[in-house]
Amino acid sequence: MAEVQQDMQFHQLVQQALRAIDQQEAQMHGSVPARMTGEVSPVKALVDAVLSEAADEGASDIHVEPQASSVRIRVRIDGLLQRRHELPKRVYAVFLSCIKVLAKMDVSKTREPQDGRFTFARKGDAGDIDVRAATMPSIHGEAIVLRLLPRDGHVWQLGALGFSEKDEARIRALLAHPSGITAWVGPMGAGKTTTLYAGLSELNREETSIVTLDDPVEYLLPDVLQIPVREEAGMTFAETFRHVLRLDAEIFAVGEMRDEATAEVALRAALTGHRVLTTLHADDACLAVLRLLEMHLPPYLLAATLRGVIAQRLVRRICPDCREAYAADAGEAEVLGVPVGTTLYRGRGCPACHGTGYRGRMVLAEVLVLTERMRAEIVRGVEIEELRKLAKEAGLRTMREDGRAKVLAGETTWEEVRRMLGGT
Repeated sequence: MAEVQQDMQFHQLVQQALRAIDQQEAQMHGSVPARMTGEVSPVKALVDAVLSEAADEGASDIHVEPQASSVRIRVRIDGLLQRRHELPKRVYAVFLSCIKVLAKMDVSKTREPQDGRFTFARKGDAGDIDVRAATMPSIHGEAIVLRLLPRDGHVWQLGALGFSEKDEARIRALLAHPSGITAWVGPMGAGKTTTLYAGLSELNREETSIVTLDDPVEYLLPDVLQIPVREEAGMTFAETFRHVLRLDAEIFAVGEMRDEATAEVALRAALTGHRVLTTLHADDACLAVLRLLEMHLPPYLLAATLRGVIAQRLVRRICPDCREAYAADAGEAEVLGVPVGTTLYRGRGCPACHGTGYRGRMVLAEVLVLTERMRAEIVRGVEIEELRKLAKEAGLRTMREDGRAKVLAGETTWEEVRRMLGGT
């Protein structure tokens, strides 16, 4: 019912926008193109409605994409895009101009990419949203993607992210170590920054000095010195990090270890007794160690400073409103290593989850805590298979094994685990 009402309200706003555009074009006798009229109030109401609806649903992004005859609006919820509305192209021309005005872009430029940002004030008690906008020309016109960042910067608690008890305890032990580097790894969108900040919130004490470097700052932590990195102004992560080392902090959180220069500064900070928390792009925990070695860090120094690596992905949780039990078939039973007929769970699909069967996300993780033997092998030049063997001996549970456990616990589905990790 709520979806039907949203569709009706959206359609009414589109019709109002069309009438306003017709009236304005009649007044101007067609002397100014519709794309230049970014101040049509019904179109501004339409922009507000799209932003409000997406924010209320917890979307992270809005994709507005011209097609051959209309414009498609999709929202990214729980990591996947879902179709919501369509706009007539005549309305979209003014819709796009309205967003460009808000984001302080050049309305007249339509054949080159542009970036901008603005703050969207939500109604009532809902917090404001920082919106990052990016346009890109396509064969059917300019597309625009809007990234939604709540200004309240809600920080998750570590215990609410879905880690197993054993992995959560290992992460807390890594966070408690007085010095060294702990890295969160995975592809873009794997929740690395979310988990890092959940850990920071547990370390945030009156007697502790914490400094963060981010591009941009997505989460706000009270009593923490948070510094936005501005690479366009020549202040890279490495350069900014070198300066903040003088700030007498115990803990540094570096949004991303992008290059050799940043890794070298992090290593220096760890060697001088600081805790360094960072993120890195790598497929799994063991590969992250090799990735750091590829940055030309001296193996003996990396072995001395790297405390641990948390690799993770995000999978969707089964919707609690439409969750149902079913018996595993032969294929599922073989993959999961359980008897045929074992009880598994899935979502039927309901209005609460927009028919997807999933609502919310949780982590699949593997937590690598370096042992003395691993450190010795890193110094000698460890091969990836040997490191994996040592990690398993030390109790590492892979993300696939973590996913299997969560499927059998009825928290997600094997289809979802396979979607994120690949394989059968």
